[in-house]
Amino acid sequence: MSTTERKKREREKRKQVILNATQRLITERGFESVTMDEIAVASEVSKGTLYLYFKSKSEIALALHGIGMQAMLKKLAELIAASGSGLEIIQKMGRLLVDFVRDNPPFFKCIVYLESIGIESYKQLKGTDTFEALQTLDESLFNYIRRAVQIGIQDGSIDATYKPELLTLQIMATARGLMQFIIFRDAGLFLVAGLEAANITLEHLMDDYSALLVRALNPKH
Repeated sequence: MSTTERKKREREKRKQVILNATQRLITERGFESVTMDEIAVASEVSKGTLYLYFKSKSEIALALHGIGMQAMLKKLAELIAASGSGLEIIQKMGRLLVDFVRDNPPFFKCIVYLESIGIESYKQLKGTDTFEALQTLDESLFNYIRRAVQIGIQDGSIDATYKPELLTLQIMATARGLMQFIIFRDAGLFLVAGLEAANITLEHLMDDYSALLVRALNPKH
């Protein structure tokens, strides 16, 4: 192994140590209250070393979000490979999202934190390796959903008048909007009277949205 390869491997190993330590911290306390100082201590690195790997807490959240996305995309690939109509695959994708968020609290906590930082903070992350990696994962997510739509159009479970790209964007945007509703509601920031205390979960929202999709995409279903 060359010196360059060894240094690269050591860097990736140290980076993973930092991410693992951060994941433990946010599992216990959430992302908001965790500081870069605490992440450095938990990772057993100096604060200066930490900033060599991640310029901000937002970038760490983005990296952890990417790890969650990779795991979820693997499950989506398995759904696509399994038998079933395109419409059934899309329904299962919705359930997969709910189950994944429930079973991986750090993933959802990173999403909550990233929702809170605002568009300007996102702009500052643009161009970083972490941002570019997540963008690639988002493109993969889009492609998996589009593939399910295309399968549905081919097998007749989805109305052929729909355009795959537009329908895929609508599905992605709506799913993210439902997650955002839960985030804002739990933070007490949703202003519709009576909904703050309502027992509305992401599971309820995704189940209802899935049923709505079935009726919209295949009226004969």
